[in-house]
Amino acid sequence: MRVSSVVAAIAVALSGANAQTQYTATNAASVEAARATARTLSPTSSVKGRTFDRFVNIFLENTDFDMAAADPANLQWIASQGITLTNYKAITHPSQPNYIASVGGQTHWVIWDLFSRISSSARTIVDLLDAKGVSWSEYEQDAPYSGFEGDYVNQVNGANDYVRKHSPLMSYDSVTSDLDRLAKLKNFTMFLNDLDDNKLPQWMFITPNMTNDGHDTSVTVAGAWARGFLEPLLSNSNFLSRTLVLLTFDETETYLSDNRVFSVLIGDAVPTSLHGTTNDTAFNHYSIMATVENNWDLGNLGEGDEDASVFF
Repeated sequence: MRVSSVVAAIAVALSGANAQTQYTATNAASVEAARATARTLSPTSSVKGRTFDRFVNIFLENTDFDMAAADPANLQWIASQGITLTNYKAITHPSQPNYIASVGGQTHWVIWDLFSRISSSARTIVDLLDAKGVSWSEYEQDAPYSGFEGDYVNQVNGANDYVRKHSPLMSYDSVTSDLDRLAKLKNFTMFLNDLDDNKLPQWMFITPNMTNDGHDTSVTVAGAWARGFLEPLLSNSNFLSRTLVLLTFDETETYLSDNRVFSVLIGDAVPTSLHGTTNDTAFNHYSIMATVENNWDLGNLGEGDEDASVFF
C-alpha cells in the first residue's frame, strides 16, 4: 500500500472518529426524535437456493477455540444441534477488519477498530444479492433505530453498547449512501417484528451487543445469550425455511494463535444425521461469502471469496 494511501486512510479514520464521537454523544431526546422518523425496510423474497433458502450469520467476540468449545451448558449444546467446523479461522486482528472481510472479501486495508469508511466503489455481498433479488437485512442489538450510523450506549442501564464496528455493512459507503440499503440495517426490535410478521429476509447478519457477544463479559455470557436466542428460533416456522445458521467468533483472544475460532452450522438445512458431528475442512470468514454465492449462483467479487471453501 502506498504511503499516500495510508495517509489518506488515516485522515478518513480520524475525521470519522470525530463523527463517531458526535453520534455517541447524541442525547436521548435527539435519538427519540430520529427514531420516530427513521426509515425502515423489511424486504422478503423466495429465491430457491441449492442447499438452503435462508442464511443467518451470527458473530460472537474474541474467544479462543478451546475456551468456547469447553462451554458445557450452551455452546456445547449448540454444537450438538449441528456441525462444528474444527478448522475455521478468522482473517486477522483486531475485530473490525474481520467483520469487513466477511461481507466484502477483503479487509480494505482497515487494520484497526477506529471509525472507518470504505469507498463507494467497493462492492459487497449485497451487490450480488440485490442482482439476484435475494432479500437481506442486518439486525444489531441495541442500535437505537434503523440506519443509525454511530455508537450507542443503552440509555436505561448505561451498558450493552451497540458499536458501529460490529455492523459489517455499515463501514461501506456503497451501503450507507443508499437510503434503501441503510433502512435495512435494523435493530433487534425490528428482528422480532419481522419474525412475527413472517417478513424475515433470506440473508441476515445478526450482532448482539457488547455484553451478549462476550466482548465486555465472558464466553459463558456469550454462550448463554446464543442458546437463549437460537433455541426458540429452531422451532419457529417463521424462521425455519431451509435455514442455515453460522454461529462463529470474529477472532481469537490470543493474538499469537492461528486464529482458529469456534464455529457451528445449525438450522433445518443441516440434516439431522449430521447433528453433533465435526468437519475439519479449512474454512475462514471468506467461506461465508463463498457459501452464499455458491448457493444462489451469485458469482463472486473476485476477492478472498473467489477461492474460499464452501460449507455445502
